[in-house]
Amino acid sequence: MKTNKQIVEHQIYLQEKIQSAGFNIVTCGNCDSIILHEVGDETIECFCGEEMALSDCPDYWYEGCQESSEFNKD
Repeated sequence: MKTNKQIVEHQIYLQEKIQSAGFNIVTCGNCDSIILHEVGDETIECFCGEEMALSDCPDYWYEGCQESSEFNKD
């Protein structure tokens, strides 16, 4: 059985593959909805009605998040 950290590392790997195909998965900086967008978009529009800069919407999975205590419980 994989550890939580190993599962997160695999999610990061998959997110990077998605990004290399020209897409990204982020969370809305206003309501935390999960949003798909094309790499290179200048703004992101969300269901909540907000239009935000890319910097306002963090990647859903990203290198380094596997070190969070949330994923190192096992």
